[in-house]
Amino acid sequence: DPETIAFMLDHGEAKALIVDPEFAGVVAKALKLRKATTPLLLIDVEDAIYGEASERLGQLTYEQLLAQGDAQFAWQLPGDEWNAIALNYTSGTTGNPKGVVYHHRGAAVNAISNVLEWDMPKFAVYLWTLPMFHCNGWCFPWTVALRAGVNVCLRRVEPQGIFSAIKNHGVTHYCGAPIVHSLLVNAPAAMKAGVPAGVKCMVAG
Repeated sequence: DPETIAFMLDHGEAKALIVDPEFAGVVAKALKLRKATTPLLLIDVEDAIYGEASERLGQLTYEQLLAQGDAQFAWQLPGDEWNAIALNYTSGTTGNPKGVVYHHRGAAVNAISNVLEWDMPKFAVYLWTLPMFHCNGWCFPWTVALRAGVNVCLRRVEPQGIFSAIKNHGVTHYCGAPIVHSLLVNAPAAMKAGVPAGVKCMVAG
């Protein structure tokens, strides 16, 4: 909701915001609720699958932002492995969202643990049925990168989309809460037809 997004932008001292077209309207309301006066770089994502955004908010598109990158940039490793790599937020169901900091060491160790737990091979094809807002997707953004994998994304978690993605993109791995697996187990048999055997899934407790 706009109030939660506005709080996180202010509390996290955000400098840039990437706006998905599906949520442009919510973000527009959130921007009006911000208390911080610091400038915020707004970047619009263009998605042919979704279609046009309800409104354009950004100064530039995501592709334009990437085009400004410097391939010769002299990047550096973090000075300390305990430095922050990400700031996540809880849902705020009992008050304002709580900020949770991941450090480089924790993210790296968890990403490696995911690979070892699954014996995940190089070039795995990973389906995002687990939202990245949930504990940074259990560190799978880094796990998939570590194995030079392919990310297959969904706009929403629903059985037809999941089964279609598995069949059409050769998905090898995915994660999800029990509710996600319940959706798949209880889906009509016709929807499951043609799903290959051997797809690996990691289920939350």
